[in-house]
Amino acid sequence: MEKLKSIKFLMILYFTTIITIGMVFVAVIFYEKFKSTAQDYAIKSVDQLIMQVKYTLDNYTRNMMDVSNTLYYKIIKNKNIVNNSFSTEMDVIQTTNNNIATLAIFNESGELIAASKDVVLRDEVDVTQQDWFERAIDKPENIHFSNAHRQNLFEEYDPLVVSLSRVISLNEDGRIIRGVLLVDMNLTGIEAICEPISEGDIGDIYIIAPDGGVIYGEENYDLLNEYKTKADNLLDGIYPVDKEQRLLSVKTGGYTGWKIIGVWQLDKVIINYGEIRNFLVLSILAVLVMCILGTFYISNRLSSPLYKLQKSMKLVEQGNFDIRIEEGGEYVVRELSKTFNKMVQRIRELMDEIVKEQDDKRKKELDVLQSQINPHFLYNTLDSIIWLVEDERISEATQMITALSRFFRIGISSGRTVITIREELEHARNYLAIQKIRYKNKFDFKIEADPKALEAKTIKLILQPLIENALYHGIEYIQHKGEILIEAYVEDNNLIYKIHDNGVGMTEETKNRIFDADYKVKTKGSGVGVKNVNQRIQLYYGPDYGMRIESELEEGTTVYIKMPLCYE
Repeated sequence: MEKLKSIKFLMILYFTTIITIGMVFVAVIFYEKFKSTAQDYAIKSVDQLIMQVKYTLDNYTRNMMDVSNTLYYKIIKNKNIVNNSFSTEMDVIQTTNNNIATLAIFNESGELIAASKDVVLRDEVDVTQQDWFERAIDKPENIHFSNAHRQNLFEEYDPLVVSLSRVISLNEDGRIIRGVLLVDMNLTGIEAICEPISEGDIGDIYIIAPDGGVIYGEENYDLLNEYKTKADNLLDGIYPVDKEQRLLSVKTGGYTGWKIIGVWQLDKVIINYGEIRNFLVLSILAVLVMCILGTFYISNRLSSPLYKLQKSMKLVEQGNFDIRIEEGGEYVVRELSKTFNKMVQRIRELMDEIVKEQDDKRKKELDVLQSQINPHFLYNTLDSIIWLVEDERISEATQMITALSRFFRIGISSGRTVITIREELEHARNYLAIQKIRYKNKFDFKIEADPKALEAKTIKLILQPLIENALYHGIEYIQHKGEILIEAYVEDNNLIYKIHDNGVGMTEETKNRIFDADYKVKTKGSGVGVKNVNQRIQLYYGPDYGMRIESELEEGTTVYIKMPLCYE
């Protein structure tokens, strides 16, 4: 007992120590890998955000330049300013571009020549003192972009805009003078992509002009001057600001030289490392508990494998082949357990193979019998339809085709082999309706069924071959009107079909030999069909079920079919 306790203690100690070392090693590697991957992902994410801002900004400034070029080269250069006919074209351009706030043309003295939307210049405003105007006049060869500002030139209109200004040549009755073209663009395009980032509390976006002016961002932000200074000296890229636990990303606009500065909070864009550490610690503790419990369990089961093997052998001896024992314990016991499991599995596989082979054999036999029945009926039905069409009896042909459609809908039955008695009787009814037209109403038929039997199950295509047999070999050769009666009823918990005709009947010899395997009827009819139906019933339900025939010459024939009454 002491030795057993010692072994349990040592197993728990050894297994726990090994697993603990392994778990700590894996946890450290996982944590460092996760931290590195998370940082790389965060850097890529913020870089993509900045690239989106840059893409929007480039589109924004390119659009301003395109508007400026269109207005100048396609409109202003081709008109005389004395006529002052620019306003209409300027209104069209502004209407087709939602980002345009104002379009205006000034001469070199600051006088307004034309503007979009009929804006009125404020009296107290000196246009020549505006920064965008001075920069354009100072460097006429360039296109100039202003910082974000309120455009207060016009009465009752002061939108927040970025202004593009350039010196242009104006035609004044053949004399070329200088002027300034002003394109004011709303900041909505930039705000639409920058504001969600700031509102999401993951960082801040700033757009800084080359002269240090703010295009977008809060000017009173405490660290803005620091970041502006850093950005002026940094190439495009991403830089960690370790002391503040932030990332600084920088991109430069392609047309304006504006610096796009992103300041990102690392704890917002990267998952909390503390949560990962806590999760790993809890996982290690959980594994340790499981290790101790598992080791205790293994030590207890070392003495029981032989007993379990003996108990399992007795169960197999009693016919239980679904048992499987655990393959544990000493080497000899473990090998015995493996051999025992393989033996039981092989016995079970052999039994399953035998059952499957028998089942496949039965299904193949049924498929062959089914293929013998279906073509015979289809041939006769199509023959009848062709005959009606050739005789120009279109109405009856239509009725026959309709009945044939219903017949096949039940016959196909979505691939089912077993259908209800109600469906089988409806199947027979459609077949009789087809044949009654073909035989020119030479016979009448009647179908009766016990209500208890209607929802019972039966293999399909039982009645049709027998009805066909009654028509071809019985009613076709009589002079008086034929009658066919079909009944379905319950007797002694069995389902009974009764098919009666008043045809010519058959001899005793024919009746006795009709089910013989080597007996074949040379004429058309159901000699093969009757035999197939009987074989199908016995293959499905066993030799206790099948057909019985009663017949007398010149009196008719009655066929009884016995099957088990089942509803599933």
